[in-house]
Amino acid sequence: MIRLFFVGAFLISLACYAQPEDLARNMAMAETQANLGNYTQSLVTLEDILVTRPNHLPAQELKLLILIKLDREKEALKDIEQYLSMYSGQPEYIYLRGVFNLKKEKYSKAVEDFNKAIQIGMPGESVHKAFLNRGMAFFHNADFELAEADFDEVIALDSRNATAYHGKGMVKYELHEYENAIIEFQKALKFDPDNAIVHYNLAMSYFRMDDDENACYHFNKSCSLGHRNACRLLLMECDINISE
Repeated sequence: MIRLFFVGAFLISLACYAQPEDLARNMAMAETQANLGNYTQSLVTLEDILVTRPNHLPAQELKLLILIKLDREKEALKDIEQYLSMYSGQPEYIYLRGVFNLKKEKYSKAVEDFNKAIQIGMPGESVHKAFLNRGMAFFHNADFELAEADFDEVIALDSRNATAYHGKGMVKYELHEYENAIIEFQKALKFDPDNAIVHYNLAMSYFRMDDDENACYHFNKSCSLGHRNACRLLLMECDINISE
C-alpha cells in the first residue's frame, strides 16, 4: 500500500531560543551528535546542560526523543513524571508528556496534554511547538479541521515553519485536495528544501494527479536524499536510473 509519511525527522521542530553562547554551543553539539547517531554522547552533553538548566525545553525534548529512539520509554516517562512532581503546573513538562504520548501513538492523551499546556501558558518562544504537535495528534486522529487550524496557528506565529506547511499539505492530501496539497508541500520545501519526506509526499500528490513528470522528479529527489520508499516507487513508476 502506498502511503504518505509525516515529517518524522528525528530532531523535528526543536525550538530556537535566545540563549547564552556556551549553552547554544552545547545544544548544537548535542543535536549534531544525535543526528550522527552518537546517542550516548548526546545524552551526556544534554545532562551537562540540564544540571544547571533543568527547565531548558530543547534539551529536555531532545533527551526525550533520544530515549524513545533507544526504546528506553520507561526511563523517559519516569523523567517526565519526576519533573512534573518537582515543578507541578509547569506547562513545559506537561508538553513533554504530550510529546511522549504522541510518539507512542496515544493521540487522544497527547491532545489532552497539549491542551493543558496551552491553557496554562506555554512560554512565548515555544508556544508554537504545542500547537504544532497538537496539530499532528489531531491529524493522526483524523480530526483534519482541527489539525489544519493548529497548523495555521503555527504559521501565524512562525511564517517560516516548514513542518506546519507540510502538516497542512498532509491534511489537504487526506481530503483528496491534491492541488492544494502541492501548494503547501512546495511552501514547506521553500524553507526546508532538502527534506526527503516532503519531496516524497509532494511526489505522491503529483502521482495522484497523474502528473508523472513532476511525480518522478520528486521521487528521484527524495530517493537521492535517502528515502527508501521513494527509491522503490522510482523503480516501479519512473524511467529513471537511480544511479544517475
